[in-house]
Amino acid sequence: MSYLVLARRWRPQCFADLVGQDVVVRTLKNALSSNSLAHAYLLTGIRGVGKTTIARLMAMSVNCANQNDGEPCGKCDACTAIAAGSHLDVQEMDAASHTGVDDMREILDGVRYPPVSLPYKVYIIDEAHMLSKSAFNALLKTLEEPPAQVLFILATTESEKLPITVRSRCQRFDLRRLGVQEIADYLKHVLTKESVKAESEALLTIARAADGSVRDALSLTERVLAYVSENITAEDVRQALGMIGPEVVQRLSDAVMEGDAAAAVALVRQAAMQGSAPRALLLSLSELWHQVACMKVDDSLVADVPSEQAQQWLTQAISHCSSEGLDLRYQVLIHGLRDLGLVDEQRGVEMIVMRLCHLNILLEGDKALPKNKPVQKPVAENNLNAVPPEEVVSQQAKMVKAVVIAAPVVESIAVEEIKGVAASYEGWEDAVAAYSQVRPGVTAMLEHVICIEYQASQVRLALDAHQQRAIVPQERKAFETWLGREILWENKAQGGHVETISTVRARHADEEKKRVWQQAEQDPAVQLLKQEMDCRLLDVQPAAKESGVNKP
Repeated sequence: MSYLVLARRWRPQCFADLVGQDVVVRTLKNALSSNSLAHAYLLTGIRGVGKTTIARLMAMSVNCANQNDGEPCGKCDACTAIAAGSHLDVQEMDAASHTGVDDMREILDGVRYPPVSLPYKVYIIDEAHMLSKSAFNALLKTLEEPPAQVLFILATTESEKLPITVRSRCQRFDLRRLGVQEIADYLKHVLTKESVKAESEALLTIARAADGSVRDALSLTERVLAYVSENITAEDVRQALGMIGPEVVQRLSDAVMEGDAAAAVALVRQAAMQGSAPRALLLSLSELWHQVACMKVDDSLVADVPSEQAQQWLTQAISHCSSEGLDLRYQVLIHGLRDLGLVDEQRGVEMIVMRLCHLNILLEGDKALPKNKPVQKPVAENNLNAVPPEEVVSQQAKMVKAVVIAAPVVESIAVEEIKGVAASYEGWEDAVAAYSQVRPGVTAMLEHVICIEYQASQVRLALDAHQQRAIVPQERKAFETWLGREILWENKAQGGHVETISTVRARHADEEKKRVWQQAEQDPAVQLLKQEMDCRLLDVQPAAKESGVNKP
């Protein structure tokens, strides 16, 4: 085949053509021009950032007859032969397919002989982490003290898999992952040379999909060019690469924030009918929410927004959701993605988006971008003053049990709504148990908080970093008002080794289980069973208690 793909056609032929590796290039060129090369180099980084290319350029430069400040001329016989991969003095070994010690011995046998016609013999070992332990051991001594005219260059994407004895014998260079804008600028340069026009948004979309790899960016561009040969638009890129458009993800986010489960599921099914993977839709939603979170902290943290419409949507979104609500939804989304492989992907994604919509029951103040449909208010806000207090407690308990999440409890309640509920409780455990009838979600966090001191006029509590974030100032003030005591919220380091309510409960449960285990071991019936059936006791469960009476 005479046609060369972009990734091969645009492979750098000199150090100046390399993109994004200025520090590595400058260091190597200085070493080459001053003739102060090490005997072994280790190039590491993600795929498609120039490891093998730099190794070949180094082989050309050390053997080039017309080297200029470390740059190979690319025209002499040595440069052209090495670039074509036909020179015997430069051997490139693919360690992924030559992993054994016998393959390594073939290289080591040739090390003792001088170069045929070049000043240096160069051995390039690509994907070096794939070598076996025996192959590494065979290479160690030669790698440490090779002949003067031999240069080893190891390239790998997973340097941590190389033995430390190998890494310590090499001069290491970590090639960095390229930024989105760097890749987009390079693609613009390439397409200009190829006489192809492309929108800036299209180039940014390809650059984001490349995930820091120049080779991946060129390969994706090749696919897009096969779909549309000129005037590349962002929509062309999404169609060619099977990507989900930002409008779909924004509409899904709006439906979730509004609590409209029917609309959210309909969007998932519509995207699936158009060929989009349901999991990819959720991943795009997580990226969108990450941008919203960064925008709420500082708009300068949001980079590479593809279009003005997307920027406008982000600007509006930050005013329609709270930071706590966004963090809660993001955590639920991430946990759902982690467990998605356990079920059918389509049904799993639909359940996740419905769960996200139902979170509106627990969150106040969050809503989607302006819609014709009014935002559904939390049940507690609508009914708190319309039903008796005992039913309010029951409704709140049901709300908290409605969604099981591994994220900070975010509840909102006005201080005035719980004034006068407090009573005098002699101990911290009694107070927390009573508060569970008022705010069960917050009580679940308080059970893990260390109570340093509980006095009639003052209470000192020690919180860790997670508890500091989860128990918001409004909830602290509400609890202090209910308890009728001054509460000092301190750092957990001041709590020493004081046990929390949950720790005490767990310790009592362990003690009870040990007691029941000893009782079972001494039971004559159990001893007879163990003797007759040659079995052993695996587990015991203490009897449940109800109104002080053990249940059988």
